Amino acid sequence: MDQKVVVITGATRGIGRNTALFFAEKGFSVVGTGRDSEKLKEVQTELEKFSPDHSMFSMDVTKQAEVQQVVENVLGKYGRIDVWINNAGAFMAIGPTWEVKQEDWINDVSTNLFGTFHCVQAVVPVMLNQGFGSIINLVGGGTIGAFKYGNGYGTSKTAIARLTENLVEELAETPVKVFALDPGLNDTDMTRYQRYTGVGQKYLTGIESLFEQNIDVPPHQAPQFAFLLAAGELDEYVGRVVSVYDELEQLKTVAANASDSDFYKLRLKK
Repeated sequence: MDQKVVVITGATRGIGRNTALFFAEKGFSVVGTGRDSEKLKEVQTELEKFSPDHSMFSMDVTKQAEVQQVVENVLGKYGRIDVWINNAGAFMAIGPTWEVKQEDWINDVSTNLFGTFHCVQAVVPVMLNQGFGSIINLVGGGTIGAFKYGNGYGTSKTAIARLTENLVEELAETPVKVFALDPGLNDTDMTRYQRYTGVGQKYLTGIESLFEQNIDVPPHQAPQFAFLLAAGELDEYVGRVVSVYDELEQLKTVAANASDSDFYKLRLKK
């Protein structure tokens, strides 16, 4: 009963997969979700190298019923949810907002924002009932600045940052903690789509140069920060946006000395 359980959405590839393996190595029972059944099996096999205590469930975050069913399945098998990481994301709508396919833009927002909302609605009551739990919402490019030609992604990720802050205000008198994490630039299927497709090369020409400048982060960095948040190393940052580009000890120092309740939050400067 002391075994901690983490649920990671979008765990079949990229940051989600890396995070699943990282938490498994740290001794967590990992529950990964995704839509690709073959990828689910592949990650399950990788997780079993650490222990047999892990599970993969098919789930589309845009479908509330599927999210709720996974929550029930996890509780039935493990009896608890210590950490929930809202990682599942989409970025298909690249280009001028008035030219991108409507279905791509709507899917980006639905997956990123509504998917996070569905998961929050399903898991917060569980954490309130059990008396503990942490939620980590992944934000990303466009959260704290304009994202030209990536409007759907940037808008939805910015909304997640505000959703996180609002949740923390609502959960202020409870033991449930909610964080926003910027995972940085990672070499994933998503960023390869931006770099190597025709539409990406046309409108997001700066992405490849960022990789050439080594702005991207190693595969373990985002999972490590998620683990530190889950482990209570940065509790002062509930409701705030933490980036993997931040230096850990500096983060702790700033948090210890900060008197401004707005630091690391979305604010309008005047």
